[in-house]
Amino acid sequence: MSEQVIVERDVPCKLRDGVTLYANVYRPSEGGRYPVLLSRLPYNKNLPNFSHRYVDPIRMALEGYVVIIQDVRGRYSSEGKFTPFEQEFEDGYDSVEWAASLPYSNGKVGMFGLSYYGYTQIFAAMAQPPSLKAIFPAFTGNNISRDLSKRGGAYELGKLETWILDSVAPDYLKRKQDSKNYEFTSRELLMDLDQILDWHQHFPFQEWPPVMRHPELRDLYQSYLNGELAAGNGASIDDINVPGFHMAGWFDCFLNATINNFTELKGDQKLIIGPWGHGVFTPYFGDRYFGLKGSGDLIDGEDNVTSLHMKWFDYWLKGKKSSLFEGDAPIKLFVMGTNEWRDEYEWPLARTVYRPLYLQSGGRLSFDKPEKLTNQSYLYNPENPVPTKGGPSLFIHGINTGPLAQNEVEQRDDVLIYTSDPLDENLEVTGPVKFKLYASTDAINTDFVVKLTDVLPDGTSINVTEGIVRADHIHGLLKPGDIYEYEIDLWATSQVFLKGHSIRVQVTSSNFPMYDPNPNTGHTLLNTTQTVKANQKIYEGAGHTSHIVLPIIEDE
Repeated sequence: MSEQVIVERDVPCKLRDGVTLYANVYRPSEGGRYPVLLSRLPYNKNLPNFSHRYVDPIRMALEGYVVIIQDVRGRYSSEGKFTPFEQEFEDGYDSVEWAASLPYSNGKVGMFGLSYYGYTQIFAAMAQPPSLKAIFPAFTGNNISRDLSKRGGAYELGKLETWILDSVAPDYLKRKQDSKNYEFTSRELLMDLDQILDWHQHFPFQEWPPVMRHPELRDLYQSYLNGELAAGNGASIDDINVPGFHMAGWFDCFLNATINNFTELKGDQKLIIGPWGHGVFTPYFGDRYFGLKGSGDLIDGEDNVTSLHMKWFDYWLKGKKSSLFEGDAPIKLFVMGTNEWRDEYEWPLARTVYRPLYLQSGGRLSFDKPEKLTNQSYLYNPENPVPTKGGPSLFIHGINTGPLAQNEVEQRDDVLIYTSDPLDENLEVTGPVKFKLYASTDAINTDFVVKLTDVLPDGTSINVTEGIVRADHIHGLLKPGDIYEYEIDLWATSQVFLKGHSIRVQVTSSNFPMYDPNPNTGHTLLNTTQTVKANQKIYEGAGHTSHIVLPIIEDE
């Protein structure tokens, strides 16, 4: 094949309702018909940071594919009104069938992309276009109401405000204003984005100034806050009948959602989870180095992200044999700590031994169950919440995300820490992690946040995974002083706690601005600024034994 690629810009795709979407097309210069790889995004097909985000379309075209990067309805070059997510079912179907009908297409279409353009794949697949033969959704979900704006009942505030202001607002407002007005608006947006970390501090957040100053943006923002972006169209994950390769990161804000995609889809599905954040594939991440094999450029010393896509689509669209299918292991996991990749055959792993690790008096953590009922207490002040330090966050330019040292946070009076003795041997934790918490409060509503950390021999405490629960999400309004049981989902991890390291659990009541602080009043800071302090008690032993359930993988 010739080492030449034809690039065509703004190729039109007319949808069933007459709206035209525009795409950039990368295709082999030699004549003939080729399979098509389609990516549909709302972030500008002409910006390499998005159109070439982590997959190289030139390389794909050189390998015998037509690659199409399309602006979705109402974004950048494409016509129409942008209605996030809801529009991607029918538009996805029409775009797939249009791609299959192009004169240089052989009629077989695959889709790829991450985050929103992972959802565009899932929703197109739900619509069942006959020409769609395989998908490769990364860092994404399938259920907007479950995956997008809340976790454990708490608003994912940092993600919400960052997405609206950084990713949506500029083009959204540009299309609704004349050029003279937008010139002023664009300067305002730039100033607000430059100060977004300060703006996260503003409450009530339904009246967030960076949005409220732009009337055209308010309805969309309110729809997000009210959970009205819950795309459905009557479609279901059960309607998908195409093979999917699902890519996730242990520190991604869509980790659980991506795992759900893998477990809920039928048929030929694969899953890879690396030591990554949201579209972050670097081997140095946060305060940890995972080795070159953990990089997206050298996965397991053999592949990179683009080559994984090529192998997947070569198999399903060209009928080529692939090393991806040797041994038929559907899962590839990066095990942190030992920093190695491993093939697995089911999720959770069948050989998992679930062991409770109990909170003990004196801040100890032990596999031995305490007999005597004790408790530790702290005062939670919503006016001074515990600051976010790493984790599966989504802030502007990827700051404050991933595995970061927790020691400064752990010095606070409103963070309880429980630490095991140094380990005598390596201990692998791979799978979903749950926390069973017994707690009381003198408030009628409050939050509880739990983090699992790896404590190095020098005392550095690095976050591994975490979770949050809002009390009324499980129990409704509380009776002050009563002890309640909470199950907190810490999602999942694969971490070897090395010999000489300790396991630590943090318990507190806030993680801001990743989540909105609970004002403890029965209301939220969505529409009020009134707060009260809450006295929290965490119980250990004698029928109220708070503990973390670790999915332990023993040596074979």
